[in-house]
This record gives sequence, structure tokens and C-alpha cells, in this order.
Amino acid sequence: MSKVKYLNKTIPYTVNKAKIKNIYISIQNGEVVIKAPWYTTSNQIQEIVESKREWITKKLQEYQKSPRKTKDYADGETFQVLGEKYTLNIYYKDIANGRLNIADGHISIVLPLVLAEADNTERIKSMMDKMYFMIAQREVELAMEKTRKLTGLAPDEYNIKKLKSVWGKCTSSRKITINQDLMMYSRHAIEYVVLHEFCHLKYMNHSKNFWAFVEQYMPDYKDAERELKK
Repeated sequence: MSKVKYLNKTIPYTVNKAKIKNIYISIQNGEVVIKAPWYTTSNQIQEIVESKREWITKKLQEYQKSPRKTKDYADGETFQVLGEKYTLNIYYKDIANGRLNIADGHISIVLPLVLAEADNTERIKSMMDKMYFMIAQREVELAMEKTRKLTGLAPDEYNIKKLKSVWGKCTSSRKITINQDLMMYSRHAIEYVVLHEFCHLKYMNHSKNFWAFVEQYMPDYKDAERELKK
């Protein structure tokens, strides 16, 4: 792993080489990842990273404030649901199975008392993922139906699952996939992503015609984009 220094801080970064033409810098789960052509030398990569130190630092700071920041799933931690902040509270009681409830700004998880001394991080994460998925089933269905009536378009199939680097995608076979992590953001942002993918049913690109089609149905779509970039 290589490093770059900025403002008395040492920032590590990982390099992945591939058959591409340009060098790309991204922040993935709070880590700096460089994707570069297979023939690029270490010195060339280091020079580019050095020139982007300020941008990298800014993006790392933004990630720390992002709803998608890697979580510890600890009591008192803050999570975002449909654009609103919720505090995670973990309790242990004499029950057989764990349960989750979300209300009044709190996500309450109750686990069996016998697990009180165990590391329950993965168990709590699984419960939280299930919560987001269940919310997505309802919210995406509502957004899909609204967008279908609005545009007169409809995919042949759609599903919901966790995606690593995109909020949604539309294939040439007219199948739309929506990222369940989108449920961290507002309904406006959810409706924008659904509309974005619906518009790909007509334009399988990001041409001027595509963006004009998006704007036709959501004139303030850039507000949703700004929210999703935070």
C-alpha cells in the first residue's frame, strides 16, 4: 500500500491496475483506491495522487459525514432512514429471538439476554440490513408506480439489493435494480433514482436527450443528485 502526505497527515491508498486508458481516484468505504492502466508506473501514479491531495482529503472528510460511512453498529450510533436521523439503541432481555422497532427517532434492537457478553456486530448489521430492505420493498414499489403513471414506461422486471458503487441500474433487457442503501436518503432522492433508471428504458445513455427527459418529469432533479453526493 502506497501513501501520500497532506497537512501533516499520511493518507494510504491502494492501486488496482486494469486494461483502461485513464487513471481514476475514488473513495471506497473510507479508503482511497486508484484504478490505473496496467502500464502505469508507481512514480506516475504517485505524481497524480500528489496533485490531487487536497481533493482526496476533502472527499475523505465528506465520507466521514456520509450516511454510508462504515458503521460500528454500536449503541448510540446514528443512522439515516428516508433522510431522517435515528439513534440506535440496543437492549438485552430474557427473550428467545431478537427484534427491531423503528419509531420516534430511534431504532430499538432487543437481543436475547444470553447474548449480552457476545460480539453481536454482525447480528445487528444483519437486522439493520433487513430493515432497510423491508423499507425499500415499500418505498421502491410506491416510486415505481408513481413513475410508471408519470412517464408511461415500465421495466419488464425490477429488484432490490445492495449495490457497491451505483444507486440503480437498468439493463438492455429492461431490468431495473435499485440499491437498498438508497433508503438512507429522502423520498425525493429515491424517486429521482427510480425516474433516472426509467428514463434509461428510452435512452440507454447519458445524452442530452436523456437528461432533458429526466428534467421533463423532475425539474429539480439536481437537488436530489446533490443530496446523494453528500
